[in-house]
Amino acid sequence: MLADPTLLVVDDEEVICEGCRRIFSRQGFQVEKSSDPRQGLDLAVQRDFKAILLDIKMPSMDGIQFLEQLRVKKPGVPVILMTGYPSIPNAASAVRLGASDYITKPFTPEEITQAVQRLLGEGDAASPEHKDEETWTPETGEFRFFNEAWFQAGRDGTVRVGAMVPRSDGMKVEDIRLPRVGEAVYQGLPMAGLIVDGAVVRTIPAPISGVVVAVNPLLKETASVLWRDPCWNGWIAAIAPTRLEADAERCTQRHVILANPDKAAAGEQCQRLRGLGCEVRIVTNADELLPALRVLEGAVVFVDAASFAAAGPEVVRKINSLAPSTKVVVLASPASEFETQYRQNKILYYAVEAFADHEIGEILDAGFRHKPAAVDGRKFASEFLASISITNRNGKKVHLMAPGGLLRKDEGLGVKIRRGLLDRLFPMESSLGHGPITQLKIVEAARKFDHVVILVVKDTGRLPGSLLFDTKGEYISVPGDKAGKVTTIAVQPDASGAAAIEFDDRTTAALAEHIIQKMAEC
Repeated sequence: MLADPTLLVVDDEEVICEGCRRIFSRQGFQVEKSSDPRQGLDLAVQRDFKAILLDIKMPSMDGIQFLEQLRVKKPGVPVILMTGYPSIPNAASAVRLGASDYITKPFTPEEITQAVQRLLGEGDAASPEHKDEETWTPETGEFRFFNEAWFQAGRDGTVRVGAMVPRSDGMKVEDIRLPRVGEAVYQGLPMAGLIVDGAVVRTIPAPISGVVVAVNPLLKETASVLWRDPCWNGWIAAIAPTRLEADAERCTQRHVILANPDKAAAGEQCQRLRGLGCEVRIVTNADELLPALRVLEGAVVFVDAASFAAAGPEVVRKINSLAPSTKVVVLASPASEFETQYRQNKILYYAVEAFADHEIGEILDAGFRHKPAAVDGRKFASEFLASISITNRNGKKVHLMAPGGLLRKDEGLGVKIRRGLLDRLFPMESSLGHGPITQLKIVEAARKFDHVVILVVKDTGRLPGSLLFDTKGEYISVPGDKAGKVTTIAVQPDASGAAAIEFDDRTTAALAEHIIQKMAEC
């Protein structure tokens, strides 16, 4: 993060100012805002800002007039224009006056973050590619998990992310496909890929949404660090978070109760478990188990067999009695005389020297893995959706269009989007169809609705299931003043070439959530 990162946001819509303030304050920026362009100009002249986010269309003084006056006093300050109606005259004036970039409203938190990161990273010695990663320090020791992926917040406003990859999978990995600096990632969608025999065999989801500001070069040199030291040297990327509070609510901590009366051994084991992202509570006798189990519901219990000796199997029986659903792991030494007694109880794992050979990572994966929801194996002759329309909580009429049979009404992504919208109580209408989306259809929809979202499948060179939000017409261009009312969501297809958007259930659910979120925020 740059030293003293200060931003100024000038927009007559207070909701835009406040939204930008929330986004960038989380990322460690000091943010000033003004809904009065004249007051904003005074601030811009009097203070030294790293960048200014400036609306074009404002009463009393538009963005171009603001720029003209700003350049008299501050010719070099970077400016990003925000506009709902991009036009050639405005673009020409903006270029002449030295605007660095523009972004089309309504923009996502990731789009505005990308614009700022791109601007502040260019030609700066403190850019993400060059900064000294050893200076990064966590805000707290807390790790939070989204499935196998984890994140940890830093003091500089960035967040480190990584994953707990089981040893059996990690040992086969030849290389890792890392995200690119400047790339937007979205919670639950693919962030990185593990490569075996030249092909991606497993994807790792992003635990939070945001923009990548750095990647871990050590992973390219030594892929094994991903499973040998996953939460420290094996981190995958540093991210400028865009929805941290909401994302964190969908993540969990990994709580471990460590039953071990030997304080020295317990301290060492505790340190190893914390190094794997766990929050650890040590209990030294069976009487301490019940209070711990009540407070830490869902915790995995580790019982140190050597320290309890003959009393160990009885400790496990007590756990089974107090909390029958609790997962118990026995940490044993070779040739223990009590192994048979332990196995007569309900245990998840009997682990012999689990810390010595990195087996502990697989044990934690099994202990905290959530069972996937049951899948109905029946196949339906599902009809295809052509569009879904809602009125969101902002009172905006939003129209989702899908071409060529991408969405099925009763299965896959289509049904998850529809169910998600209904769960949020949005008034919704769906239409069926299997034809292409023409520019005429888009223009007609833009006339009728406040915002149009177009879902397409495009090869963007990313991992299958990744998405891109396009508001600048890179994939589908819309003429005239309707351009600002259209957003294209481009989804990276899988290698099968299937007509419909089909991924594993976890990726499909995350895709649906981000599409719903876009429709709700317009």
